Formats: sequence, structure tokens, C-alpha cells
Amino acid sequence: MSSNRKRRTNEAPETEVTPSARRRRQTEEPASSPAASSDDDEPSAPTSTDAMVKKLVRLALASEYSRLPIRRNDISAKVLGEHGSRQFKLVFDQAQREMRQRFGMEMSELPAREKVTISQRRAAQKIEKPSSGNKSWIVTSTLPLAYRSPDILIPTKAPSLYTESTYTGLYSFIIAVILLNGGSLAEQKLDRYLTRTNAEIATPVDRTDKLLQRLCKEGYIIKTREMDGGEEVIEYILGPRGKVEVGTSGVAGLVRTVYGKNRGPHENLTEFQREDLEDFEGKLGRSLGIEPATIQANGADDASDVNGDGEERETPRSSGPRRSSRRAPAQEEEDSDEEEYEEE
Repeated sequence: MSSNRKRRTNEAPETEVTPSARRRRQTEEPASSPAASSDDDEPSAPTSTDAMVKKLVRLALASEYSRLPIRRNDISAKVLGEHGSRQFKLVFDQAQREMRQRFGMEMSELPAREKVTISQRRAAQKIEKPSSGNKSWIVTSTLPLAYRSPDILIPTKAPSLYTESTYTGLYSFIIAVILLNGGSLAEQKLDRYLTRTNAEIATPVDRTDKLLQRLCKEGYIIKTREMDGGEEVIEYILGPRGKVEVGTSGVAGLVRTVYGKNRGPHENLTEFQREDLEDFEGKLGRSLGIEPATIQANGADDASDVNGDGEERETPRSSGPRRSSRRAPAQEEEDSDEEEYEEE
């Protein structure tokens, strides 16, 4: 009996040590688990370059859907954060590469807003050097011209195919009449153009006044106010988005389509038709301030406004929008209800 009791007393310490060892192991294992989990989550950390590139691509696509410019400040705040401010060029270049390869798009820089009034020019003279933080971009297509036909690049289906196509046609028409009038169009003259198209009060998209406000807000056009001899003069000029998205090449294509002068094989044209086409291209080039397209004898167009990549090159006017020389020193007045596009 005594031997059995001794065995039990000897075995008891072993059974008591085992639970404590288990508890010790349980307390040590959770300490190592966060390290393992952090290693697994490391590729998707906010500071990784790959994650920032994906964020920038999503920001670009979302901004273009809303027709908002992609601002440098927004990229720094929403994509790079505090730790990635020095990686802007690296992240931007990789995002451009992803957008070109996967979506057939790229981010094109918007031009700075023109200083058309005297007050704006005086304010610009006080700024020695424009800040790089004011840069902004929009998304444009990189597809070859052969794939930019309406059958391939149809308007988006949001909010609807009809609404989007109608809106595109309206702002293309308004931009065209502005550029064809020298880059600046008085409000009264724009009203006459809209009256001819039965769009002076309402359009299929919205009321005419709200449509013009939306065009100013999205940067297609810019509304300016000046005082001329005590009389307020309101004019519309081309905005940054209108220059990049439509521009002189888009207006030239619209005019050719309206007049039935689309470019194509002209080998079957008579001498009279060829002279008529050359005269048309000359008038169009003078109206838009670009080099007129010439018609080759073999039937192919040799347009001097086409670059080596097969895309039309826009020649901006050196003199800028035509403005009256009678005007007194300007006193610009921005309409608070109309949030015009401007660089921050």
C-alpha cells in the first residue's frame, strides 16, 4: 500500500506541470500571430506602390465619370497620403502605363485657365511662378483613329445612352460656334444661335440656363463679365476641358460632317469638286486658325494639321480670343450661382 501511495505522489507533480506548460505555450503563440498576420497583409498596405497605383487608377476613372478634373492636390490627399508624397512621379507613371494597357486611356494635363480680363492679368503678374500643386488632368482615349468611330466608341449608358449622346452633341455645338467666332462669343449672339436650334429656353437635357451653368462648372466653357462704358458685357470662351476633349480638331470634324466634306478617298472627284473641297478646307482653316488640309492628286489627304502618329494636331491661336479694344479697365464679376471651373 505504501508503494502505491508513493507512486501517486510522484506522478502528481507531473500532471500539475503539464497544464501550466500549456498555458505558457498559449500565451506565447498569440504574441507571434500579429507578426505573421502583418506579413500576410504587407502587399496591400497603404504605403505600397502597387496599392497607390490602383488607387490612382480608380480615382481617375471615378473622376472622369463625374466629369471632374483629377487634381494634383486630390492625388496627394486621397492616393499618396503623408508617407508617399515623394513617390508621385513613380506612382503617376505606373498608373499611366496601366491605363494605357488595360483601358486604352491616359491622363492628359489640362491647360491653365486663360487670363482674359485685365483684373485677371494683373493678379497673374503678382504670382511669380505657378505652383505644381495646381496641375490637373482628365482621361482621354489612346485608341488609334481607326477605332474612334461612333460605332465603336459609343456614349456611356449612364444615366442613359440618349441623355449622354444628346449632352455631347450640345456642348460640341456650343464649342464649335465659339471657336468659329474667333474664340470668344457674346451672350446675345449665343442666344441667337440657340434660338435657331430651338434650344433658347430648354434642351432635351435640361433648361438652357442650367445647361450653360453645367458646362461652365465642368470646364467646357468659361463665362466672363466685364464693364464696357458702364454697360456689362458677358462673353463665353473655351474652357480647359473643352480644349482637350473637343478642341479645334473636333470642331473641324463636326463642320466637315455637317457640310458633307468628310475626309476619305477622293480619287473619283472631278476637278470642280476638288477645287470646291480645297476652298472649303481653306475657309475652315482660316476660321479655326489652323493650317488647311490639302488634297493630293492621288486622292489621299495630306493635312498639315496631322502629326506623325496619325492624329490631328491642334494649332492654338497666338492672338487668343478676339476681344473689343473699346473696353475700359475690366471689373470682373463672377456669378456666385455659377461655379465656373478654375484651378485651385
